[in-house]
Amino acid sequence: MKKTDYNEIFERITGLLDGKPRLLLHVCCAPCLTASIERLQDKFDITLYYYNPNIYPQAEYEKRLNEIKKLIRLMELDIPVIAEPYDRKEYDVAVGENKGGKEHGKKCSLCIGDRLERTAKKASEGGYDYFCTTLTASPLKNAVEINEYSKIVGERYGVKPLPADFKKKGGNIRIKTLCEKYGVYRQRYCGCAPPKLLVAITGGIASGKSTLTRILNSFGAYTMDADKITRELQAEGNAVCESIKSAFPDCVTDGLLDRNKLKARVFANGEDRKKLESIVHPAVKEEMDRRIAQTDAQIVVCEVPLLFESGMDKGFDLIVAVTSPYEVRKERARLRDGITGEVFDQIVDSQMSDEERNSRASVTVISDENLSQTAKELMREWQKIL
Repeated sequence: MKKTDYNEIFERITGLLDGKPRLLLHVCCAPCLTASIERLQDKFDITLYYYNPNIYPQAEYEKRLNEIKKLIRLMELDIPVIAEPYDRKEYDVAVGENKGGKEHGKKCSLCIGDRLERTAKKASEGGYDYFCTTLTASPLKNAVEINEYSKIVGERYGVKPLPADFKKKGGNIRIKTLCEKYGVYRQRYCGCAPPKLLVAITGGIASGKSTLTRILNSFGAYTMDADKITRELQAEGNAVCESIKSAFPDCVTDGLLDRNKLKARVFANGEDRKKLESIVHPAVKEEMDRRIAQTDAQIVVCEVPLLFESGMDKGFDLIVAVTSPYEVRKERARLRDGITGEVFDQIVDSQMSDEERNSRASVTVISDENLSQTAKELMREWQKIL
């Protein structure tokens, strides 16, 4: 089957125009505009429409809008720009649970569809003859998908879509040439949150994990605690709690899970501990993945005590093992949680040794009075990576 050549259709339509029809041109960024404006400016009465709630953060949204206005000014074009107020929630609604998904997947289709529909609606309300988008100038965007969906929303709102593929006829070369000529900012990501740096914090009981996690949170990282998530999932009425009750019926009192009985049982019996972990760990991993996908933060820190034991270490960019002397940890556990020496030893015996954990981690941090300085040094390194 012959592939549709949208550039050919564009040239055919524009070659038959009588006068200069009104065109509402959705513009995603200044670089993509450079590839399209030269081909449109003599054929249409153009209004630019800047609607891109996917762009994160707001400073980036404003920066790209200002670059568009700068380009129009430097090219000495008299073209008005309609810019919608920044509202990130509109993007969240458009992509729903697909937020944070892989590039070029369903997330992107929903995001582009939302922008095309809003453009068609705006064009209909404003009495424009055509609407179009600069998105096809990007080599990373599917021109077929964009043009086909434009047909759908055009019919929905009673306005004609202008078929186009602005990457054709040397569009990519014009982007490079004009951006260099006018000093146009060329962003390194489409718009939604850039790839996240995923960091895992692990270590034995009372090693200082939570302290380091709190420090990184104060630096702006999005943080989560696997133990806290576990407690939330084990709350009465939750599916995980019900599964635990079914697996350990003798740890249920008056219909409620007796956590003290459960804790004593699993720490005394390795097989029971494995049974409990087989219920809890997959659910915790699923919830962590959901939260990672939903956040726009560039640095995500997950505090996971049993990171390696649970098999959750896959997918992290950096794994930090926190350690401190055995006696220091034992005293911390006593003061913090009232844990006896006997119970502390049971917990330590159930966990991976510091030596093995440190050997598998990317970085080892000693939890002492210099922990704050160590965290700052780590943050500087992560910023370099970003």
